[in-house]
Amino acid sequence: MKRRIFSIAILTVGLLVASCGNKSANNAGGGESENTEVAENLPELKANYEVKTFTAGAPEGWNIVGEEPSMDDNGLMLYKGDISEITKNPCVIIDVQQPEEGKNFDDGIKEVEESGTKAIPDLTIDGKTYKGFEMVEGETKGNILCREEGGKIISVTLANCKPTDPEVLAILKSLKLK
Repeated sequence: MKRRIFSIAILTVGLLVASCGNKSANNAGGGESENTEVAENLPELKANYEVKTFTAGAPEGWNIVGEEPSMDDNGLMLYKGDISEITKNPCVIIDVQQPEEGKNFDDGIKEVEESGTKAIPDLTIDGKTYKGFEMVEGETKGNILCREEGGKIISVTLANCKPTDPEVLAILKSLKLK
């Protein structure tokens, strides 16, 4: 089961890294861009995790998959609850990478949309805006959030949770690049 989850995570992160590039203010979906600013009343973080490229916190009841770091030097996979129920419980996968050479953000948005996702409203946390997408992969449903900072692409994959869930927002707010 751990291998299946990890495979899904790697495929999703691979798609994002290949797809996302330089920052753009355009809404590639062609529709109106609705930007959601998060509330300040978020759960307290009980753990802080550090990988080579970033740090991120997690509320009580959240764990990491595997040893620290849980994916590699650039990624972290957090889940809520018991590992035996990971495919049903909330899961947040954070990955920070250099953009693929020759790609820009608009190209990436188009590729993500063509892969069967649909655009969702942008999400802004502390002035940092994520482009959002809804994905359905078989029985797996979730969201992909993507933004650029300091020449790096930050991609966050959410499974069994929503971008506006308070615990997810607390994790996203805690995310700091090194």
